[in-house]
Amino acid sequence: MNITRAFVKFLQDRGFGTFNTNIFIGGAPIDGPNSCYWVISGGGSSKSKNKTGEKQKNYLVNVFMRDMDGENVYNKLQELEELLNSASCFELEGYEVIEVEATTFPTDQDLDMQERTVGLLQATLTIYNA
Repeated sequence: MNITRAFVKFLQDRGFGTFNTNIFIGGAPIDGPNSCYWVISGGGSSKSKNKTGEKQKNYLVNVFMRDMDGENVYNKLQELEELLNSASCFELEGYEVIEVEATTFPTDQDLDMQERTVGLLQATLTIYNA
């Protein structure tokens, strides 16, 4: 499972929605629901590597949300930000997560062509790779 799909599964498991119903990868369908999320991976980088080959990798994940209700967009993305920046354990299927940080807090990205508010939250996922 790739990192984007694993993160979408995390969102689904935490009650933010359902994959291919109101959570999508790569972008939201034009004819999709008014209120939905989409996740886009923003690349990443190697953070460190030790002599025996293990390394840490940073993956960047962008979470967008749109809704007719702009306050709902902000509230849902803030809820996600608080979850990602909490002290609780964070797991992704198939990955050993060392640290998660919402690095850009919810921002209002203005209105789309259908007058829906679009918001963005960016996160950095630090993964241990043996």
